[in-house]
Amino acid sequence: MAKTVVVKLTDDIDGGNADETIHFALDGKSYEIDLSATNAATFREALKPYIDKGRGAGSGARPRPSRPSRPPAEQTLYSQLSADEKAHFRAWANMATARRISDARVKSWEAAGKP
Repeated sequence: MAKTVVVKLTDDIDGGNADETIHFALDGKSYEIDLSATNAATFREALKPYIDKGRGAGSGARPRPSRPSRPPAEQTLYSQLSADEKAHFRAWANMATARRISDARVKSWEAAGKP
């Protein structure tokens, strides 16, 4: 049996179709956001003055003073599932492209016997 999986990106700002995922970091934390071409251009234009005045932090940059480490992020029930279980859950929940999955939703799936 053949199976085709289509991944459709949804713009995180306006809910329309997204054309790309943008990765960025701020205050030592990395982020990514899915945006349409228009919203991506707006995002880049908003950051342009800061990028133009900022320094690159790649190789050759001055090392930063060490900071106390943060406690690890809390793990969600979904993040603890195996890849196979995640696929079964997404099919059961009809959530092929959802980015955030609540523990309550995973508990419902488990209560249903992990169909």
